Amino acid sequence: MTQRNRLFVLALVGALFCAPFLVPMECTSINDLNHIIEQLQPGDCLIVDVDDTLITPQAMMFRPQSPYHTFLDKIKKEKPHNLTDILSTWRLNRKICLVEPQWPEILTNLIKKGVTVLALTQVNTGKFGKIISMEKWRANELTKLNLIFSPFAVDEIETIIADGEPATLYKGILSTGSHTKAAILEAFINKYHRPSKIVFIDDRLQQVECIFEFCKKSNIPYEGIHYLAASKLPYHPDLDLGHIQTKMILNQEWAEDDQINNNLKAING
Repeated sequence: MTQRNRLFVLALVGALFCAPFLVPMECTSINDLNHIIEQLQPGDCLIVDVDDTLITPQAMMFRPQSPYHTFLDKIKKEKPHNLTDILSTWRLNRKICLVEPQWPEILTNLIKKGVTVLALTQVNTGKFGKIISMEKWRANELTKLNLIFSPFAVDEIETIIADGEPATLYKGILSTGSHTKAAILEAFINKYHRPSKIVFIDDRLQQVECIFEFCKKSNIPYEGIHYLAASKLPYHPDLDLGHIQTKMILNQEWAEDDQINNNLKAING
């Protein structure tokens, strides 16, 4: 089923059941969402994905236009014996940037307004390769970019779902472990409070649809945003060093574009 057809089906379902849900909106800039964000009130909940929604790697190879941008997804599927060391080495050494510079101010203002603001990230939890705590690593990289969330579990990592690889909460950041985003969101709501409305923003349509189904089942008013702002970040094919960086990743090494370019210039005189 094509993306357009999926969106049509979701709209039809909402109309048939007269439910307080809107068809997922596709946008390429946070500015397109001003009217939705401004209408959020105390009791409402804004939930935002992390990777390629709030933040993205600086390296050109991770732009959606790059032929190398799905490289990490491919090696995750292949599951080499040293996968955790490969990924953790890259995560510890990579540099990230905001997908859009407005995000820190938007999140902070909503928290001051009394809106619950959460990050919801599909990521491993606990120790992962060379990373002692994925939750603290993730919180640290987001805090450095002034991305702050509602004060849940600010001092200690809290287990939300204990089965399998636990789903956790730390500093307002929900990490799925081996669970779905819908499952951890349901567990969070059952433990804390039921929001009067959920606005969910993610770069992956499948995740937007997943939360749609949960909210429909739970009868929670919902607006889903398929957010593609990362596709608008500058991409320059001649500056894409993925042919070098993919090999570095597999060798548990990493260097950013500028570092590699400087080394190449030094070698070439």
